[in-house]
Amino acid sequence: MTIMASGSPGRRASAAVCLGAVVVLLSGCGSGSSPGPPEPALTITVTPTITVTATPARPTATATSARPVKSDVVGRNFDLGTIVGVKKQDGVSVIILDRWTAQGVSDSDLAANGIPLRVHSDARFENLNSNVTYRIPVAPNAVFTHAHCVDVSQPALKESSSLKDFTRLQHPEKIVLLTLDPKGQVVRARNDPAC
Repeated sequence: MTIMASGSPGRRASAAVCLGAVVVLLSGCGSGSSPGPPEPALTITVTPTITVTATPARPTATATSARPVKSDVVGRNFDLGTIVGVKKQDGVSVIILDRWTAQGVSDSDLAANGIPLRVHSDARFENLNSNVTYRIPVAPNAVFTHAHCVDVSQPALKESSSLKDFTRLQHPEKIVLLTLDPKGQVVRARNDPAC
């Protein structure tokens, strides 16, 4: 009897054990009988077939964080000026600010502490350089407050506003004070309530 097994070593050992049992059974069938013609050779071929289909791992979609929009005013707590334009970058509104100065207040003091905005009729602010502008991204939950002068003797009327409304401010209310976060983004904006 010829026994042939192919496949992996573990499968061959299992096949050999099973075939050994077959041989014992077959040899037991002929015991006690007279010898007769030689038995024909029995050939058993065991060919285990293992099919493994590997699915290639797909890259999972990860949340891509958009690069933060660059601010030209990182390090300042406040900025003052007029909004001369607004652009969108990576879905973020970016104010183009023409910086102004406040009379009697250094720029470093204004940048650190801001200035109070109150009703007035004098020329408190000045544009010393209209050729330089600053790009300042707007934080998603930024608050815009429009202050309007009714009379110099009365407090300003305040109402909630929007960036779009701030781009349309006219003289003398077009000067805005921006409050900035550590990333240099606008988190609050209020206009000057000049009469």
